[in-house]
Amino acid sequence: MKSLNILIVFVIAATFANAQNKKYIKTMESSIPTIYQAESIADLDASANKFDRIGQAEADQWEPYYYASLSYVFKAFRIEDLQAKDQILDQALVVLGKASTLSENNSEIIALQGFINMIKIGVDPGTRGQTLSPKIMADYGKALKLDPNNPRANLFMGQMLYGTAQFFGTGVDDACALVDKSIMLFESEKPASSIAPSWGLPSAQQYKKQCETALAKAETQE
Repeated sequence: MKSLNILIVFVIAATFANAQNKKYIKTMESSIPTIYQAESIADLDASANKFDRIGQAEADQWEPYYYASLSYVFKAFRIEDLQAKDQILDQALVVLGKASTLSENNSEIIALQGFINMIKIGVDPGTRGQTLSPKIMADYGKALKLDPNNPRANLFMGQMLYGTAQFFGTGVDDACALVDKSIMLFESEKPASSIAPSWGLPSAQQYKKQCETALAKAETQE
């Protein structure tokens, strides 16, 4: 009888846990598109706040904090004031740190961290270029080592190399090769779950156009 009672408790607990997980997935599935569909800064703030609440309710899940951070990143792109942009990016890093605590050695989290810092260079290139660049390259390198087929990590590394090449007036061949690779990976990507990161293809396609222009210009100068 004791064994039967233990089995019943186990079945009830497993059923409850499964129901909670389905609820979490459903909530995330309906919330993630709001980031990409946001029409205003207020919409992105609402998305970030919602993901933060989900994260507090689902204390062992990293995805809510990842998407809260991404909401702040998208918000930063819409802010022109450099000081305000920088503060928002700092928020993004703080929230992403919560995701990193819950999921160490996660290629997606590490790649996004590098991406945020790459944007922060743009706030003050003269001061931050030398200090942040090594950290960003280390993050991208680690993200690619953990998952060589992560399309976002390949794209971000390509963007970083492209910007560096443009700054120093060198060739963009290696950078553009990574952008091309990222597009291939985006088009064949099979996310680990319905709520796993899968964004970035439009940005890769836009960078490909920049690459085509830069490569064509280089050919005419040879």
